[in-house]
Amino acid sequence: MKKNKIVEIDGVEIGYNRPIPVIAEIGVNHLGDLDRAKKMVDLANEGGADFIKFQTYVAERRYDLNKNPRAKQFTKLTKDWQLTEEEEEELWTYARKQKAKIFTSVYDAETVKFAEKLENPVYKVAAFEITNTKLIAELIKTKKPLIISCGMTNIQEIKKNIKILEENNVDFILLHTVSSYPLQKIHSNLKKIYELKNNFDCPIGHSDHTPGTEIPPLAVAAGAQIIEKHFTDNPKLRESDNFFSITSSDLKDIKHRVNKAYEYIYSPKFEEADPEKFMRSFKK
Repeated sequence: MKKNKIVEIDGVEIGYNRPIPVIAEIGVNHLGDLDRAKKMVDLANEGGADFIKFQTYVAERRYDLNKNPRAKQFTKLTKDWQLTEEEEEELWTYARKQKAKIFTSVYDAETVKFAEKLENPVYKVAAFEITNTKLIAELIKTKKPLIISCGMTNIQEIKKNIKILEENNVDFILLHTVSSYPLQKIHSNLKKIYELKNNFDCPIGHSDHTPGTEIPPLAVAAGAQIIEKHFTDNPKLRESDNFFSITSSDLKDIKHRVNKAYEYIYSPKFEEADPEKFMRSFKK
């Protein structure tokens, strides 16, 4: 098993032979409701989330309307779900009082400056932002680790786009993901985790967009060293990602399954117990 580089995020080491953290991705599932966002922080904590992730943005800057006219529809939606800077600050203060380890996704260089005021410890780079050179350049200036989703990219494209990170000694984690919302389990393509581990000296994880709890432990068995799942307090809602997100009880189940997968893969108990000791005496 390849022993990729260890990356530390907010005091948590991620990589080979380290416990598998689970990120509860609240994103904008709060739909712009600050009180609901706080409630979701509490529920994610109750479920055992190792990290909680938000999305910090200004809707008008989130998409390039010149390149994609269809983005106008998403700009309107995300504007309705956007928290003000004052609300963001209140949410982050609240989450930290609850001892939650929090971080965020950003989508433009200006928002990075605001996230720095929030003392964001690590930045998530969405799959469609991996080629956003202005954003990446601003993130490099922060000297913070990056978690990069690798949807819609092949190995050569990833190598090309992370070269600047390696040149600037920026720590990063790559997440295998399939950019479809929701994703059918049969399309999870978990073999991509092996490919990423064999090509990059960094921790490799999985951002799972399938409904339910089945895929994360399978991703760990395939080599994932960190898991991300979208999180909600109400999966009956159709807006944003709520309808395929996990709940607090689902998160507890995933944590249990992932911890067991970690134990069976990395546990030193095999060497300690030496279960083959008796049969070894029969070897010729």
